[in-house]
Amino acid sequence: MAHSYFTTQPPDLPVAEITARRRRQRHAEWGVAVARMGGASLDDSIIAGLQAYINGILSIEELTRIESEQQPSPAYLATLTRHRLSGS
Repeated sequence: MAHSYFTTQPPDLPVAEITARRRRQRHAEWGVAVARMGGASLDDSIIAGLQAYINGILSIEELTRIESEQQPSPAYLATLTRHRLSGS
């Protein structure tokens, strides 16, 4: 079974919310994979930011501005790219 950095979705959410969270999680997992292939490190704060995006707490735009004083995490940028490629 593949390792996931993210929490399991609560089963009692409305179907539309489960669908949206699954889509955002696929984007985040893709972002993590791309960042790891590029050799980027993933600390707990990056995973927490991605989890907030998955849960709908942060928008994709807010996610990429988390590290505004420096270059955003490669995982965040790859997640943004996946979001844009999906037409979401």
